[in-house]
Amino acid sequence: MRYFIQYPAGTSALVTDAMTHFVEEFRAEYQDDSALLFHSTSSLERVASIPFAKNAFAVIGETRRGDLGTNVARLADSLRDVRFPALPGPRARGFRLMVHVDGELTSVAAGPKRELEHTVSSGTGLRLEAGGRGEEYWVIGRLDLDHLLFCARLPKPPRPAKARGALSYELSSMLVLASEPHPDDTFLDPFAGSGSFVDARLGRPAREIIYSDVDLAAHREHLSPEVRHDPRVRLLAEDAMTLPSLADGSVDVVVTDPPWGEHEELPVPYEEFARTACVSLARVLHPERGRYVLLCNRRGTAAFAEALEAAGLPVRASHDILVNGHPATVFTGTRSPRATPAGPTPRPLLLGLPTYRRALDRFTS
Repeated sequence: MRYFIQYPAGTSALVTDAMTHFVEEFRAEYQDDSALLFHSTSSLERVASIPFAKNAFAVIGETRRGDLGTNVARLADSLRDVRFPALPGPRARGFRLMVHVDGELTSVAAGPKRELEHTVSSGTGLRLEAGGRGEEYWVIGRLDLDHLLFCARLPKPPRPAKARGALSYELSSMLVLASEPHPDDTFLDPFAGSGSFVDARLGRPAREIIYSDVDLAAHREHLSPEVRHDPRVRLLAEDAMTLPSLADGSVDVVVTDPPWGEHEELPVPYEEFARTACVSLARVLHPERGRYVLLCNRRGTAAFAEALEAAGLPVRASHDILVNGHPATVFTGTRSPRATPAGPTPRPLLLGLPTYRRALDRFTS
């Protein structure tokens, strides 16, 4: 079966690494900055459940790209004898048709569009509900793909609403997967805030999952029930610069999104903040199996790259991504067993103060 997924911009390398964990006999056919066309023997339900996919589709047909109206008419003709797949979930009463070309929804001439709508109705037994809910069928074009795809959008499993300002479920899942989760992990997010990374980590086996944020009291009521009640989760109200409850080398993996320092007033210069944070992470990470994934704003890339290396946390890879249109960088790496963290003596900076948090308004899930 051929599938098409869309994912957070700039995470292509992370997606490629993660796909084999979710689908069987994965073979990529086309990939760009935010989309992947691939073959797999996995079921529709399995592909629909890929946690980092913003949208997932089953490919039903295609036509060589040219004039859009002509292409849509050709698709309608080629699909007349095609068997439409039974989509996961409750049976819908209707369908709607979307045309998404080069990253934008676009219109199609009325005649070809009616032909395609009639073909979909005949093939599915559903009636057109252009403005309503129901199954979705998409015509998809990408800049570097020489064919237009006709796809059925796979319904995503229901997810609880995110707190205002939280990182998206898709990006959180992607970065957690980049940490190479293991069932025996002790996991830590020292700047946990709304709990996005902790939520995502709960989807895989772990020995212990530590949420730490000095503003825990303010965030607690907005945390998901899973974060608040899962026995694997330990909630700490601690400064990320000192983490006094955590022994040296007691954490296997850190995935975190430190404050970006763009709209907040930091109590110290950004470079000092980065150095102090990295020394703290290096202290708690296990010297042999410790690993980390750190997300920072693009302007903070140089500061964190230098701070990570100085703290004995060599960078294995970095990825430039967009977080709701904001340039950002993801660092992945490991704790060096031979390096001794260098930098200022960690001291409390009260980094969880509401005036310091991540300017939550810049993110919407």
